[in-house]
Amino acid sequence: MRPRFSAIIDDRELPPPEVERLIGDIQFGDLLRRRRRYLDELVAAVSGADDVTLLRTDEEADQLVRRIEAATKDTLWLRLPAVTAPLDMVRLNFLVRKMRYALEPLLLSDVFDDEAPVAVFSQHAAGLISSAPGKERRSFLLQLAEEAPVASHQVDFIDLRQPESLRQFLSGATEPREFNELWTDRGVFIKKSNDVAKMRAESGFFEIAPPEMRRFLLPTFGYEESDGAASYCMEHLRVPDAALQFMLGAFSHSQFEQLMDQFFAFVDARERESLGFDAVRDCGEAQILQKMKDRLDDFGSTETGSRIDAHLIAGGIDGGVRGLERRALPLIKTALSSGRIDYLAFSHGDPCLSNILYDSRIALLRLIDPRGATRRDEALMHPLYDIAKFSHSVCGGYDFVNNDLFSIEVDATLGLELQRHRGGSPDWVKKSFRKRLETDGWCYREVRAVEASLFLSMLPLHLDHERKLLGFALIADEIITELEENDD
Repeated sequence: MRPRFSAIIDDRELPPPEVERLIGDIQFGDLLRRRRRYLDELVAAVSGADDVTLLRTDEEADQLVRRIEAATKDTLWLRLPAVTAPLDMVRLNFLVRKMRYALEPLLLSDVFDDEAPVAVFSQHAAGLISSAPGKERRSFLLQLAEEAPVASHQVDFIDLRQPESLRQFLSGATEPREFNELWTDRGVFIKKSNDVAKMRAESGFFEIAPPEMRRFLLPTFGYEESDGAASYCMEHLRVPDAALQFMLGAFSHSQFEQLMDQFFAFVDARERESLGFDAVRDCGEAQILQKMKDRLDDFGSTETGSRIDAHLIAGGIDGGVRGLERRALPLIKTALSSGRIDYLAFSHGDPCLSNILYDSRIALLRLIDPRGATRRDEALMHPLYDIAKFSHSVCGGYDFVNNDLFSIEVDATLGLELQRHRGGSPDWVKKSFRKRLETDGWCYREVRAVEASLFLSMLPLHLDHERKLLGFALIADEIITELEENDD
């Protein structure tokens, strides 16, 4: 009979203070990467084992030790500490499937201070689980390393307790658009897509950006076109994007204020072109209002659009998507007709939090993935647009829905209610943002009206993720309802 092969994912160790400042008050297993919890990634990676045990408390560890002591001596136990993260989950899964045939203890990596992923038999497993972190566990692992080789075809692991390694692990961790291919090579971040026109515009945006704005952007280089695709390069900054930090609740009050300082410095640095109130209103209606109408026409003609409408109507949204459009139109028109703004701004076009690389230690902010332009006039947009994009992350909770960190509940009246991960945007964030808008001379109602148009406009762009569509529509309803009920 083949010996039993059991996997243990040990997520008991809490982040040290310098790491907690980056990710908030969570356990390592709760880190988020591309719509998945890191702990769930690890569980999937060890699917080749006969069973998987998750340890998150010392009490659970004590129970496991008793199981190990009762198990047969030839049972192989694979222990993966959550703090030692594999950089390639696919290769880890391949290695795990091979390890069940191990005839001796194995290390999957060198020892990181007092931790290492290892495969051991029962005689060592209980002692390893029971060993105290620090010197005791380090001594245990170093003694084991003297007799246990490092597994061949090894997977690269990093120590998430080190801030630089954590940044490497989390950089690019939020959900990319499906048409893009992304990878890194020796400190260079490379982006490739079959949408050649968009890639050309993204790559060329830095070159035509005004000098005052360039400090907020990552320079692009190495643009190439071949075989119907295009690619360009940027420096690979090992900095997590602001969306990831926001969703994890990592921002303190002062850090969020610091982020807003940098973002609104970018807003102020945008080059302006004065056209007069009427011309700017007309431009805003073309860029914002008409785009929303055209996209909702497209969405309404699809089978998916009909299904989403049926769900919304059954959930109490009068008229479904078209009902939301009818309610949003006067709010957006009023926002664009205020007569306060007489210029267009050289705009990024998509400064949501997932497109902002941010390091709170040094207040470093870099915007990536612009809408793009190859000529200056292509980048001139209504000034509210960029600010509404930022708002649809910090107020609307766009990134929670885009990364599938939400649920849709049925309330007592059978209406649909959106629930975001960890409660979504805290009230203090929304209040701080609103106060900053007022301080800088922007109107909260106008920003949120444009934000509602963004959520409706993106519906036809996510037809392959129908849960997202319901989420975006419910957020649009939340914004519209707020503006209808508070017309001050």
